[in-house]
Amino acid sequence: MSMDSLVSHEEAISRIAVDYIEMPDLKLTETQARRLWNFSEPVCSAALASLVGRGFLVQTRTGAYLRRASGSPMPFAKAS
Repeated sequence: MSMDSLVSHEEAISRIAVDYIEMPDLKLTETQARRLWNFSEPVCSAALASLVGRGFLVQTRTGAYLRRASGSPMPFAKAS
């Protein structure tokens, strides 16, 4: 059962970011991320895209997401 109905976009971003902070070497494809956090494709895709847009994550050529070494330490703050 998906938790999408219970999770807002910002909550999804927060859950993903916290795990990437706690596990700095975490490297997941979108499919793996959806399974890990039990998000639907639209929720997971939007959250990952937001974190890439905020400079917190980068996407590799193979499609995996990992924390940007020099990325934003505060992915929750929206860019102005």
